[in-house]
Amino acid sequence: MKKFLFLTYMLFFAVQISAQYDPGAVNYGAVAIKNFGLENEVGLGVRVEYAFNCYTTFLGEYNRSFAIAADDAYEGYNELAIGVNLILFNWYPTTITAGMGYIGNDSSIFEDIEDEAFLGFRTGNFNHGAQIKIRALHQVSTPVHVFAELNVKSLGRPYDTFLIGFSYDFNAR
Repeated sequence: MKKFLFLTYMLFFAVQISAQYDPGAVNYGAVAIKNFGLENEVGLGVRVEYAFNCYTTFLGEYNRSFAIAADDAYEGYNELAIGVNLILFNWYPTTITAGMGYIGNDSSIFEDIEDEAFLGFRTGNFNHGAQIKIRALHQVSTPVHVFAELNVKSLGRPYDTFLIGFSYDFNAR
């Protein structure tokens, strides 16, 4: 029991002394996306992250989905997301974060699978839902981070994504 308490204390201490970003940092990033919807569906995206404090990061994302060698019927879709990430574990310079947030897209296939969605609804031509994300973030240098991220979306399995990307802090010291 003493070993367990000691390890728990050390883990808590490690999380407290390190952070994913400096407080007040604004990071800009780009991502490459693999959608789970279609075999040849991929995407690109951009994001802005704001570190409220050392442990909480707010983010906004724009992603564009498209397919490689798709037939003329596939049109791709645009996606917007806002959310928050919190630190789960921190082994400096690598941090594991988890988060949740709002997700919206203009995909036309959602009409066909709306009844199968866990939590999602449609207003006009726009679909609304939630997402849960887990991310491994590694600091390459003071302003540069690389990451891998898994996003599970309430709109249904076709919208779940795996991302790799980088973020850069233009104001880093």
